Amino acid sequence: MTLSGLGRALRPVHGSGTDGAAVVETPVSHGWIPAGDRLLAVDVHEPAAPARGASIVLAAPPGRERVTLTRTVLHTARALAADGWCVVRFDWSGTGQSPASKDVTDAQHWSEDLTAVRDWAGQGQPVHGVGIGVAGAYLAADDDEGWAQRVVMAPVSGKQWLRHQSALRRMAGQSLPPRVAGGTELLDLHLTAEGAAAVKTVPAPAADPARGISILGEEETGPLPLNVHPRVATVPPGVTGAVVAALSEHAPAHNEGTTAPEPAQQATVEMDGTTVRLRRTTVGADRRPGIVTEPLERAADAPGLGLVSPGSDVMEAAGGLWLNTALLASSRGAVCLLAERTDTGELVRSDRSRNPNPYDRRTVAECRELILHVASLTDGPVTAAGICLGAWGLMAAARELPAQISARTTLDVINNVAWQRQPWRYWRQGLTEGPLAPRVPGEDPTADAVPAASSADAAAPDASALGSLRRTLTTQVGNVARTVVRGTRAKAHAASPRVNSLAATLGIIDVPQPELRRLERVPGLTVNAVFGTLDAEFCGAETGRIGPRSAVVVVDSLDHSMFSTAARRAMAQFTVEQLAATSGVSH
Repeated sequence: MTLSGLGRALRPVHGSGTDGAAVVETPVSHGWIPAGDRLLAVDVHEPAAPARGASIVLAAPPGRERVTLTRTVLHTARALAADGWCVVRFDWSGTGQSPASKDVTDAQHWSEDLTAVRDWAGQGQPVHGVGIGVAGAYLAADDDEGWAQRVVMAPVSGKQWLRHQSALRRMAGQSLPPRVAGGTELLDLHLTAEGAAAVKTVPAPAADPARGISILGEEETGPLPLNVHPRVATVPPGVTGAVVAALSEHAPAHNEGTTAPEPAQQATVEMDGTTVRLRRTTVGADRRPGIVTEPLERAADAPGLGLVSPGSDVMEAAGGLWLNTALLASSRGAVCLLAERTDTGELVRSDRSRNPNPYDRRTVAECRELILHVASLTDGPVTAAGICLGAWGLMAAARELPAQISARTTLDVINNVAWQRQPWRYWRQGLTEGPLAPRVPGEDPTADAVPAASSADAAAPDASALGSLRRTLTTQVGNVARTVVRGTRAKAHAASPRVNSLAATLGIIDVPQPELRRLERVPGLTVNAVFGTLDAEFCGAETGRIGPRSAVVVVDSLDHSMFSTAARRAMAQFTVEQLAATSGVSH
């Protein structure tokens, strides 16, 4: 592991807060720092003037909670930076953008991670800390030396956190492939046995003024978006003000004499016996943050690979699927690119408290920019892979590619269920419809289906009876309608290509064949529509070719959101093997 290119990749934050107040623009730099023989990804928010001359480490929990808390954590970090603090966020070892040479996480290093970030952020001075969930438990359990004060939200012990995350994975039932042997498999994260054992030893935090530890309760912050789907993850209205106020009590005075530490912009890691370089970059006209991976020496016509995250996920936030895939592909000679998308990850807007519908023009434009950027890095074949929304964006962008780029481009569109030309409905239906609705396992999709009786209903028996009758009739009509729709869909699936295409256009069915046929008109473009078993069943897809350059591929072990370890491993292997086949190289 090596680091180089110390310096700042600055990006200002714009807009107003969710309360309508103006947000002070504060540059953010992204890079890596050393932690023993590991690399940690860090994001540094420079303080607004006049600065306080002090740093805060803002620690978010790993795994899926890292994804659902993204907007809350970013809003909090920006509010603290606007108050004059230098704010440092990070990804735990083996998660997110902290690179690892294997796809299981050595969580026994997490306590060391926190100490490394603290020491790096403080530069010899005491540091203030904010931790959420199990991250707060690690924060409170760390040695007192080096911490000026610590604020914990949603306190939980390591054992409680691990038990809850394991239960979510277990409740997924048949929607996910079986757990793989060895270690502890969670949703979108896999811990080694030693790492899981280490997590269990972290005690629950408790308020201790003598040690500078305070607990912010839900009554002060509002309910934090833990264990919810990103589509409904909402920034609590009181959280930023509560955190700023809690830290201000013991904060140093404002002054002008502080500078933010500078993370490395480049790093190297060993992957399958090959040294791979990672470097920070920006993509597109808006200079969206990105990461390039490549071997130290590569051919001018090395294969290129662009990777697009699903939904409102950060470019790499939880289990490290795309970054691990990029490192593996680069160890075999490829140059790879990951990039954030507008209003996701590092680019969430300060005036929005929840994620917007990403099925829109900006996703298409940014997928096109990603493909063009990869094509600028190499003269060789280009592959772009995207999951769900990312797949939709790549397909929509394909028609806008220059002919000389499309002729050397292959799209791997994975678990896409948005095959209609009016995709807006996919975001609306995401939590409530279809067997593939990407919710966190354990949520009841019918919880809101039957409204609770109001006090007026309770006081008026006749009105209550009328409401009951209305609900019964609605249910019966819905059942009949669903029966008709299912029958129509079954016939449309089995119909001729012309009728099949018409049914898809009208929104009766979601099938890949009509859109794949249309993409055949893009000069030289190759498209692989990749499905897991459930997604293939939902879309009526079967393995086979659709025209001379397009194909449907079913990979049995894929789940829709790549929550399982088996799915992530199968996806990484498939992507790298397809990349090798496209470039004519065997490994």
